[in-house]
Amino acid sequence: MRRSAAVLAAALALALLPGATAVGDSPGASPGTAGPGPGPGTAAEAATTLPGATPAPGTASKTDTAPGAGKVPGAEPTDSVSYIAEGLRENPVWISDQVPREVPRSAAPLLARAAERTGMPTYVVVTATDRLGAPLGGSFLDDLHDRLGRDGLYVRLSESGGEARVHGAGGPDGPDGLAAEAAMRAAETELPHDAGPVVLFQRFVEILASGRAVERAEAAEAKASRGWEPDWMYPSDDEMNDRSLFTGALATGVPLSVLLTVRLVRRRRGTLRPRSGRRTGLVLLAAASTAGAVTAGCWLLLGTPPPRPVPQPTGAELGARVERVVEGLERSPLYVDPETAEALAPGDRARLRERIARMDVPVLVAAVPMQDADESAGDGEVLAHSLHGRIGRDAVHVVADTASGTVDIVPFGVDRAGLGTFDLPDSFDGPGSSGSDDGLARVLDEVLQYVEDSPRGQSSVYYAPDPPLAPADEDAVQSLFAGDLTPGATVVGPLLTVSFLGVVAGVLFVADWLRGAPARGPFPSARNRPTTGLLRRTARKSTAALARLLAERPAGPGADAAAGAGEGEPAAARARRYHGLATALLEARGGSGSGGNGGADPVALVCAVVLAHAGKAALTAKGPAGADGSEGKKKRRYTPCRLNPLHGPAQGSRKTGTSSEEKRPVQVCAACASSLNTAPNATARLVLHLPCGPGGRLVPLQELPGPFAWSAGAAVRVGAVAQWAQERLGEAAPGSSEGPVAPAVDLSK
Repeated sequence: MRRSAAVLAAALALALLPGATAVGDSPGASPGTAGPGPGPGTAAEAATTLPGATPAPGTASKTDTAPGAGKVPGAEPTDSVSYIAEGLRENPVWISDQVPREVPRSAAPLLARAAERTGMPTYVVVTATDRLGAPLGGSFLDDLHDRLGRDGLYVRLSESGGEARVHGAGGPDGPDGLAAEAAMRAAETELPHDAGPVVLFQRFVEILASGRAVERAEAAEAKASRGWEPDWMYPSDDEMNDRSLFTGALATGVPLSVLLTVRLVRRRRGTLRPRSGRRTGLVLLAAASTAGAVTAGCWLLLGTPPPRPVPQPTGAELGARVERVVEGLERSPLYVDPETAEALAPGDRARLRERIARMDVPVLVAAVPMQDADESAGDGEVLAHSLHGRIGRDAVHVVADTASGTVDIVPFGVDRAGLGTFDLPDSFDGPGSSGSDDGLARVLDEVLQYVEDSPRGQSSVYYAPDPPLAPADEDAVQSLFAGDLTPGATVVGPLLTVSFLGVVAGVLFVADWLRGAPARGPFPSARNRPTTGLLRRTARKSTAALARLLAERPAGPGADAAAGAGEGEPAAARARRYHGLATALLEARGGSGSGGNGGADPVALVCAVVLAHAGKAALTAKGPAGADGSEGKKKRRYTPCRLNPLHGPAQGSRKTGTSSEEKRPVQVCAACASSLNTAPNATARLVLHLPCGPGGRLVPLQELPGPFAWSAGAAVRVGAVAQWAQERLGEAAPGSSEGPVAPAVDLSK
C-alpha cells in the first residue's frame, strides 16, 4: 500500500515540475508511455510496425509481431521489471531492441520453438545488460514473476550469460528449479563465450530436456576446474590467418615430404632411377594433385565457419532504438532508457530536467546502455550523430552509458567553444550506477556544469565518425586463401619438409643399425642405379684421389722397385698404368651410349672407377689387394664386388642367381654379403643398373657386353677391365693374359 502511494505521489510531482512532461519519456520497443500516443505517421507508429514488433494492447496488428514491441500504457517506468513484465503479458518471449547485432527481434521464433521443449510455461527475456535492478528486494527473475503473476520457467539471457528460475511446481528449490539452474550452469560452461544468447538457450533446453542436468553441470564444472575451455565457435581474423598459414604449409609440405621421402629411401637402397621427361611430368602432376587434394580438404574442414543461428537484422531493427530515443527526446530533454530505469531515481530525473530547462544552451541527454551489440556498436558519438540527424535541431547532445557511467558529448551548432568528448574531466570517465546510489545523477550534474562553464564562442566542427560495420560484414571472416597462405606455402611448408626428412633419415639409420645391415657400401657415392652424371663425378673423384697418391711417390725404376718388387709388374707402375687408362676413359669421346660426349659411356665410367680403386689399393696395400703386385698366395690383386663394382673390394663369396643361370657363388663386398644373408633373393636390388637401354632404360651391368658380364666368371678381374679399356681406346695388345704391360697413354699423368 505504501509503495502504491509513493509511486502515485512521484507521478503527480513529476507532472507539476517545470520542464517535466506528463507523457513518459521512454516510448518505443515495449515502452511505457502516458498521455496521448503519437499520431498516424509518426516515428513511434513506424517503430510499432517493425518486423517482429508487437502491437499495442487493444489495437490491431499491422504486421507479424515479435515480443516486446507493443505500447504499454502508463506513467514513465521507473524500474525495468515493470517495463519488461508488460512486454511479457503480450508474448512470453521478450527481446530488447538494443541488441539487434546479437539477437534481432526476428530471432523470437527460434527461442519460442526451443521453449516448447521445456515441458512447462516458459518466459524468455533477452536484455541489453545483466545489470538490471530488483526493486522488490529479490532477484530480477523473482521480481519479474511477482509483477507478471504467472508460474513457470523464467529465463534471462544477455551477452554475458543467463539465469533460470522456476516458480510453481516446487519453486526454485524444488527438483525442477534445481534442474533448471544446473542446466544453465552446464550450458554456460560447455559453450564458448561467442556462442550468443540463442545458442545458449537452445543448449539449456537440450540439457534440461535430457533429464541429466545436474550430472552435465557437475561434469562440465569438473573439466573447467582442470583448466579446460571450449573452443571458440566462430573464428576470428587472427584464427583465420593461422588456418591460412596451416593450409599453405600443408599444401606444399605434404607433396614435398612424400616426393623427397621416396627419393631418400630409393637413394639409400640404391634404386634411384635416372631422370626422364615423362617421369618428371608424372611426378609433378602427382605433386600438384596432392597439393590440390590437401588444399580442398583444408577448405572443407577449416575454410567454412559454421553459420550463425540468427538471421541478420533488418534496417528497421537496427533503427528501432534510435527511433524510440528520438521520440523520447522530442518530448523531454532527458531520456532514460526503461531497461535501465533504476540508473536515475524519479527525483533526480525531475531535478535534471528542471536544470536543463534553465540553461541558456540547448542540451539533449540520452541515458541508455551502450554495448557492442547495439546499432551503434557501443560508440556513443555514432549514436549522438544519429540522434541529431533524426531530430534536426542544434543542441549539445550528451550520451550517458547507464551501465558504465561514461559520457560522450557532441555539440551541434551551439555557441560554446571547447566542448567535446575528448575534453571531458577525468571524473566523467568513471563507474556509473544501476542501483540506488546517485552515481549517474552526479555524473550528469557535472556534465551540465561543464557545459554551463564552457566559454562562449564558435564550437569546433565535429565530423561524423565512421559508421560501424554492417552486421553481415562484422560477422564475415577473411577467406582461407588470403592472409598468411603465401608465407605458409613458401616458408613454413619447406621448413617442415626438411624437419620431416631429418626425422625419416634418423629412423632409417636406427632401423639399419638395429638390423645390423649397413645402409650402403663403403664408398659414399656407391649407388645401384646411378645417373651418368653421378658416375662421371665418381670417376673423376676416384681418379683425382689416385693422382694425389702417385704424386707423393717419386717416379722412376728405382722407386717402382722400392715400392714392391716381385713376380709381375711392380705396384707403382701398375697404379700409374691404371691411372692413365682411367684418365683416358674420362677424356675419350664417342663410343657406345656416349652420344659423342666425353666420358659419357656409363660402362666406361664404371671401368674408370674400378681402375682408380685398383690403383689406390695397389699403392696403399690396405684391404685384400697386395701392395707389391705379386699374385702369390699371401697377397692377391684387387677384386671389385661382382654385383656392383662401385661398392669396393670383394670380401667373400655368396651364392646368388643370375638372369640365365642357377645360383652360383660370386665374389661380393661386405655390404652385399650382409644383405644377401638377410634377404637371399635381394640380388636384383643389389645389382648395378646403368641407363644403357633404349630411351635411357636401366639395364643390369652384368647383361651388358664387357668385362662385367656374367660370362666373365664369378669375379671381376681388374686385368680384364684394363684390357677392355685399352681395346676401347684402340690400343689393345693381343695375346696378353693380364692386358698390355706398356700402355700407349701418357703414364706421367
